Amino acid sequence: MPLRHIAIPSWPRTTPPRYPTYALATRVQSRLQQDLLAWKALVRDEHSDPRRGRQSDAPPPLPTLISFTPAPTYTLGRRQTEPLSASELARLRAPLSVTSPSRSDDDEPTTTTAIFTPEVLHAPRGGLTTYHGPGQAVLWPVIDLRSPLHANFTVRDYTCLLEKTTIETLRRVYGLAGFTTSNPGVWVRKDNDPSSDEEKISALGVHLRRHVTGLGVAVNVGVSVTGPEETNPWARIVACGLGDRGVTSVAAQLDLLPTHEIAPEDIAAAWAAEFAERLGLPDGGVVEEESWDTWEKELQLEPVGPTGTDAGFVQGEVM
Repeated sequence: MPLRHIAIPSWPRTTPPRYPTYALATRVQSRLQQDLLAWKALVRDEHSDPRRGRQSDAPPPLPTLISFTPAPTYTLGRRQTEPLSASELARLRAPLSVTSPSRSDDDEPTTTTAIFTPEVLHAPRGGLTTYHGPGQAVLWPVIDLRSPLHANFTVRDYTCLLEKTTIETLRRVYGLAGFTTSNPGVWVRKDNDPSSDEEKISALGVHLRRHVTGLGVAVNVGVSVTGPEETNPWARIVACGLGDRGVTSVAAQLDLLPTHEIAPEDIAAAWAAEFAERLGLPDGGVVEEESWDTWEKELQLEPVGPTGTDAGFVQGEVM
């Protein structure tokens, strides 16, 4: 029994770069959640009224992981009870310069800078404001915490599962020593120095409905974490309301140059394998990759590519 992995594509190295919207990933997640909830409702009805007999032999939907790197987006959590002022919204939506590794015509490492206008959306998670965008690996498992297909989890156990999966993946792929604190997410110290400040490298936010999961983790891989608001999206917010804590990335921890090609999809694949193994599936850490073409048809999207156009994808304006 595999973990299904749906990787929503992006094209960071094309000119102009293109990324899926946060809303597109939410559509995929909602469809998967609906399938799980419908199956759970069917089983519940059969158990509550034995006279109806078994209505369906359909197996429970597979546990699924959605991975993607979105266009720049600020999301507001449930603790954000006060509406943003016009000036606060304007600050978040101000043009953001995103620099990505690319290749020159003679195949030399270089960078491409593109301008994006960030979206500002509400998300059904706890916490305050956070950022998602290019240079991140966003990982959303959609599973039933009480599924017969794998180990069952309490909410706290599931949160620990996400954190432990992220910590082990960072160790295996990049040699980073992540850890947890009293605050959600995964944290690191520069060069693993105990005297260095704790910095968040991966955010965590979860939403549940009848034990069906939504949202998940976002790992900062190559996203900018220093500099002014024009280039550093974190400079516009107090990330998750933790004003005394910094934000970091894999690239910052490893002192990588902007031209270094560090791909969020690499950590997404490794995270999927680690999550599948820890989920307690009968066959262990088996991951089944599902073609994005399937979801283009499922969501009735126009086929897209590096130069295509579709409402589900956003391209930057190259400088």
